[in-house]
Amino acid sequence: MRGRLDHIGILVDDLEAAIPVYQALTGGAAPVIRAVPELKLRLAFFVQQGGAIIELVESRGKSELRHGDVVVALEVDDLDAEIARLAAAGIKVHDQPPTENLPLRRGWITKANGHGTIIELCPKGAVERFVRDT
Repeated sequence: MRGRLDHIGILVDDLEAAIPVYQALTGGAAPVIRAVPELKLRLAFFVQQGGAIIELVESRGKSELRHGDVVVALEVDDLDAEIARLAAAGIKVHDQPPTENLPLRRGWITKANGHGTIIELCPKGAVERFVRDT
């Protein structure tokens, strides 16, 4: 694993209400908005602040995520190898397949296995390509 922060995701109840706050905090640039209806998600990505991407997540589906939860997304060079390495260390990682509107395969460590934090494993560069691909 590279150990590099890829992005952070913050769960919000109301994406429209949260966007102006994060827009002001990140320098005023408008976020990139993505809808993922098959997962009942709406996403807002702030990419212009000069650091890791900040993602706001509005979820209308069944999930362990709650308002205010933070997802720490780490970039990995090889997702399969990282999932295998973590499994060998006794850490349960869920393999999330791509969907029609979120064409990224990712790994997930739940709050229970991440000691209260949700951890997402993202292939190197995949999230940034997804956000910038309009």
